[in-house]
Amino acid sequence: MKHNKILFIDTETGGLDPLSHSILSVAFTVWENGKIFNSKEFLINDGILNVSEKALEINKIDISEHSRIALKSEIAVLEIENFLNQNFNLDEKIILCGHNILFDINFFKTFWIKNGNDYNKRFSHRYVDTASLLFFLSITNKLPEDLTSSQKAFDFFNIKIDKRHSALGDVVATAELFNHLLELEN
Repeated sequence: MKHNKILFIDTETGGLDPLSHSILSVAFTVWENGKIFNSKEFLINDGILNVSEKALEINKIDISEHSRIALKSEIAVLEIENFLNQNFNLDEKIILCGHNILFDINFFKTFWIKNGNDYNKRFSHRYVDTASLLFFLSITNKLPEDLTSSQKAFDFFNIKIDKRHSALGDVVATAELFNHLLELEN
């Protein structure tokens, strides 16, 4: 296998709109040549915490507790930068991967830019979406056609998730799913 390094991402948010709802957490895990390592979650308090009840029902975040323990945005940015610098060269455009990844990218990119960072300087315009890979594999008859939801895919591949609908639990499970999908090609 060719040398590859990808950064998996998952977010938990206060709703569906990255321009109005808050990003509450972002988690990353580094994937390199089939190995998953250096997973970390960052809880974020943007000082606004614009959330919907429906979002909190899904991600099970207690917003009062979250408000108390989460990092202020500027601290979260510094810690995320440290994490990125430990795992990627400064001149390296980081390729992101996730499930339905445009949702996560849109929230993270909005957060990153709002806090004075140039998203395009650090992150590639290329990304990998496991939902798209599942769809492709289903139309090529390598997988059953009803696996495009992450939960169905996790169940199909018997991926156990520690803290489902937490950014950290979901990002690690998605990286494991990616490895299973790669095995289908061998």
